[in-house]
Amino acid sequence: MKKFLIIVTLFAFSLVSLAQTPQKTTTYTKTSTQTKGKTTSKSKTSSTKGKKAQEKAKPAKPKEKAPSKEEIKAAQEKEKTAKGCEEANKKLVLAHQEMDNKQYYRAEELLKEALDICPSDVLKYKYELAWNNYLMKEFKKTIEILDTLALDPESPADVYQLLGNAYDELGNQNMALITYDKGLRKHPNAGCLFLEKGNLAYKRSNFIGALEQYENGIEKDPTFASNYYRTSQIFLSSSEEVWGIMYGEIFMLLEKGGDRAVEMSRKLYETYHSEITFTTRDIRVNFNDPTIVYSNSKTRPNLFPDNYENALVKACQGEKNITLESLIRIRKRFISIFYRESPSFKNVLFDYHKKLIDLGLFDAYNYWLFGYGNTQEASSWIKNNKAEFDRFISWQESNPFPISKENVFSRYKME
Repeated sequence: MKKFLIIVTLFAFSLVSLAQTPQKTTTYTKTSTQTKGKTTSKSKTSSTKGKKAQEKAKPAKPKEKAPSKEEIKAAQEKEKTAKGCEEANKKLVLAHQEMDNKQYYRAEELLKEALDICPSDVLKYKYELAWNNYLMKEFKKTIEILDTLALDPESPADVYQLLGNAYDELGNQNMALITYDKGLRKHPNAGCLFLEKGNLAYKRSNFIGALEQYENGIEKDPTFASNYYRTSQIFLSSSEEVWGIMYGEIFMLLEKGGDRAVEMSRKLYETYHSEITFTTRDIRVNFNDPTIVYSNSKTRPNLFPDNYENALVKACQGEKNITLESLIRIRKRFISIFYRESPSFKNVLFDYHKKLIDLGLFDAYNYWLFGYGNTQEASSWIKNNKAEFDRFISWQESNPFPISKENVFSRYKME
């Protein structure tokens, strides 16, 4: 990781000669023919001044002190360490490739070699060794390595996460929980540790407890995507899909690629498609049948879901079914209606929608967001509107979703 470059630049000062020119000497000679006495005096003065000027112009040469043996040795060691760590980083890249190919023993050899030539990064390479052992299901070895690392005051939250997971894999959930809590005392805003505490509760089918941990993690660490993913999964499987829609879309904006994003894209589209129904008499939206409540409350937390659903019903007027094209029209109208009727529930996601509408990028955004839910329609639109879609992708890359602790979206803030 760290790369040191030592550049020594030697500055040399040029000596400036201030000797008189031949022309100036001739001038002095002509003047001397008029008054002999003055000639001698002026010539001497001129010569003396020139010598003094030359002496004055010469800067004192700094005495260069030769480096001591200790200094030379230290510089050589520093250079050797820098080169060693550079080589170690290359071995780490190769080790990751071996892990991906499930060549764990070869990865272990590379990591040990890296540790030998870059001992200053012991924390990094020992963690990677622990992770490699975890992948090999050598959980006791994983714990043995990480127990030592956890004593280091510089150890990051990932150390406690992996250590707790290793205990969990061995069936020791109590020790896993103790480890996560220990990590949270050191890193109170670590979203990954709230995630793991939530996962422990989820395994025991304690969904309310799991949500409490995931949503705490969202508020403490708003850019950590996994807590949104887990929270959305629970809500999209419940009858309170409104929260799943909100958390799921934010997840997509934080984790833009990979299998989980593909899965979430499909689930979001399918939820709109199944929960908005059109009959000859009316339009029904069923995003809000309260079966899940606050983790620390016996009553409904707020009116956001009701306001959301009411605005969505109004936005569906004039439509006959759900396609990507009609869904985009619905969602555009929804923002206008919701902000007009429920200004107290403004939030970072809807602000983002409004900005995209103003920029003329909202259509492209929705085809990107829901594309895996209706691949045929999405592919056709993107093919016919490539310039518009590319413009959105370019804008999105340079304008990350602006979520922070100050504007984070959560149920707890929608009161």
